[in-house]
Amino acid sequence: MSGIYMIIEIRISVKDLRLISEDMEANRPYEACGILVGGVQGDAAVVEKTIPAYNIKKSRTRFEIDPAQLYAVWNESEGEGKEIVGIYHTHPYTSATPSNWDREYMEANPVVWIICGVDGVKGYIWDEGKNNIRKIHIKTF
Repeated sequence: MSGIYMIIEIRISVKDLRLISEDMEANRPYEACGILVGGVQGDAAVVEKTIPAYNIKKSRTRFEIDPAQLYAVWNESEGEGKEIVGIYHTHPYTSATPSNWDREYMEANPVVWIICGVDGVKGYIWDEGKNNIRKIHIKTF
């Protein structure tokens, strides 16, 4: 994704945010996860489709999107002229703050990360220039 480090907000529909919250409840006690497909418009990642994914870790504190599903979504998105702009996952018993595990994988996967936790939904991105995580604004439509 070009310019991902310049992203300052993610635009996502209220319907898609609701889907993420529902996915958290449906997968409790485990973390839920999914893929956000769309494009980049200026300094914003725009979500056009939210796709729940299978968490192969089946863990209360970690997630891993099924690689075959991730590849299929990536391939299909590319064929439609779209891209994976982010991923989401849930913290069903803790805050929507990146864990140490999340931080490690955010650097390796520099897309927008949406985390849904007991204190709401928050967006983050790896800030390459500062070698750290930067919180970004979530704008709904």
